[in-house]
Amino acid sequence: MKKILVPTDFSNEANYAFDLACQIAQKAGSEVQLLHVIVYPSSGAFNTTGEVDMMESIQNDIYVKKLMDIAKDNLDNMVSATKDVEVGYTIQVGHPYQSISNEIANNNSDLLIMGTKGSDGMHEVFVGSNTEKVVRRAACPVLSVKQKSKLGDLKKIAFAVNSFQDIGPAITKLKSFQQFLDASLNIVWVNTPNNFNSDRVIRKGMKDFVQRYQIENYSFNIFNDVLEEDGIIHFAEEFEMDAIALFTHGRTGLSHLLSGSISEDVVNHASRPVWTFSLKHQSN
Repeated sequence: MKKILVPTDFSNEANYAFDLACQIAQKAGSEVQLLHVIVYPSSGAFNTTGEVDMMESIQNDIYVKKLMDIAKDNLDNMVSATKDVEVGYTIQVGHPYQSISNEIANNNSDLLIMGTKGSDGMHEVFVGSNTEKVVRRAACPVLSVKQKSKLGDLKKIAFAVNSFQDIGPAITKLKSFQQFLDASLNIVWVNTPNNFNSDRVIRKGMKDFVQRYQIENYSFNIFNDVLEEDGIIHFAEEFEMDAIALFTHGRTGLSHLLSGSISEDVVNHASRPVWTFSLKHQSN
């Protein structure tokens, strides 16, 4: 983990993400890159005659300039208050998700750490979040945090699996994260009515899975619940896990709507840090 990207809107959750990034960077010798995205209020307005309203365009430019000045002051303060870690920052004007994706690609980021408030109920259905898009599509692992976290306390990771498919090189990224934390990997299969298997079948699959990927410092766990996403969170709570890890398939469009996304639901509702990686990018 040489390059860590932290998007920030200067909220408490974003500050928690930055704090954890600095802890990781200090231990790993990484550099931290802050990213602040200003959403441009308009791409140009049209007046009643159908012509571009230049006055509104100018006002928007002035508004954006003011936001950029405020952001620069905030970022300068964050950098100056940080010790023993190399920190830089970028300010972009555009769409948050696209800006984050571009920054990951342009800087070859090894880890993205994002603060998230989560969501629930009808607000979640209609609004969603940029965090969800990033979790589903990011080309590097994403660590989502809601609360202030101490790196040294992340010693027990709940690793959720719902099949024993070939996940190829992706498991290497999780193993590296586990080894970096010197943490145990508590592999959990959530048995649900819609995805039910006998203990015998699951344990055989887990044994083969662990041997195939040479996983160390682990435990097997089978947990029963109605929904997989609830089971992952309930397992983490009941057995006092410090973090949750899972892979996402990165589905979009109709496929995403029909199957839902366990990863996004867990990120939204878990209070613990959640490490995710999209299998779409497992060859990277």
